[in-house]
Amino acid sequence: MASRLTQRTTIYLEPYVKKFLQLRALQQSKSISKIVNENFEFLMKKFENSSESKNHPSMAEWEIVKRELDKKTQQS
Repeated sequence: MASRLTQRTTIYLEPYVKKFLQLRALQQSKSISKIVNENFEFLMKKFENSSESKNHPSMAEWEIVKRELDKKTQQS
């Protein structure tokens, strides 16, 4: 089930990536969206700890954005 912060978006995947995600979703009894979100969050955390992250948003910045979106959702 999607969280109240989830927004719909369109992404274009290579056919083999889409097939992989479909199979993984079936194996794990999860939605493709949940798998993509979990893996993106994992990559963000990994990236923050790498030397390449100097000029990119940190997890703290992502959390601020997430918190602000949550406030707006609760006010609606």
